[in-house]
Amino acid sequence: MKHPSQMSRTAILVEGALMVALAFVLSMIPFIELPWGGKISFFSTLPIFMMSLRHGGRWGVGTAAVYSLAQLLQGMEHVVVVGTLFAMVLCALLDYVVAYTVLGFAGPISRRFKSPTTGLVAGIAITGLGRYICSFFSGWILWGSWAWEGWPAWGYSLAYNALWCLPDLAIVLVAAVLLSRVKALGMLPEAASA
Repeated sequence: MKHPSQMSRTAILVEGALMVALAFVLSMIPFIELPWGGKISFFSTLPIFMMSLRHGGRWGVGTAAVYSLAQLLQGMEHVVVVGTLFAMVLCALLDYVVAYTVLGFAGPISRRFKSPTTGLVAGIAITGLGRYICSFFSGWILWGSWAWEGWPAWGYSLAYNALWCLPDLAIVLVAAVLLSRVKALGMLPEAASA
């Protein structure tokens, strides 16, 4: 595998398409799936993080945006449940488009740290928490009527989304740190292009 800085734009575009496809296939194999959306998968977002870490924010955000649309298509049955057209659009944005696109910023965030491993962990953790925040707001605003008995909408959303989003993020972090040891992958910030 070529070092990221030695790749042509076409090669990076092909890599991005392959990463979206890989992430999509991995997302279809969850080992825990909650009834109203949210699943813990075998590091399905790792390929998206890898694009951002290897090639920077522009490629990372672009790849993440394409992946967000694939996830939207996969989760459309959850979007149509919320009711009004406005609610469906808000659900599509918060639960899919914004929530997954934010993952593309992992690379630029990672480059702000002196330690490459700390940068990798921080980039993934911060953007993963951004995804959690999007899901929290969606749950609070749109899914509050599904709250567990006696729970306020915001508390329900905080807990429900923590059940799947945080373990999923932890799995990705462990996998990313392990894969970052393979220098040829170019995942560490010092090895990636700006």
